[in-house]
Amino acid sequence: MRAGRHETILTVSEVVGRAASIVDPGGVETAVTALFEGFEDDDRPATAPQHLAGELLGTVRAIDPDGDDPAAMVAVAVATWLARHPWQADSGDRAVREGVRLLFSADPPVPVADWLAMRGFAV
Repeated sequence: MRAGRHETILTVSEVVGRAASIVDPGGVETAVTALFEGFEDDDRPATAPQHLAGELLGTVRAIDPDGDDPAAMVAVAVATWLARHPWQADSGDRAVREGVRLLFSADPPVPVADWLAMRGFAV
């Protein structure tokens, strides 16, 4: 009999916090900080919200209505990825690449694509 695999289920707060630390390790991006602050007390399992990405994107749109802060959008992508792949929390580069692919398919918005290119990511 094979041993069972127990997967960790992170909270919404944990995935948003980890995504913020991956995308903005210096804590200088105000929209990323605001996104984290908006969910820092959210103890729901990250797999519970049916449309976690939509909920997070809605918050980013409220924080940044002009959509000119790509770091916050990337943080949403990373949080969405980590909700389903919590064991990837220590692999920041992979979480960014896969999160962006998951959220935007092969066509991220120009500000996100520019942000990724400036940091050496190929999506």
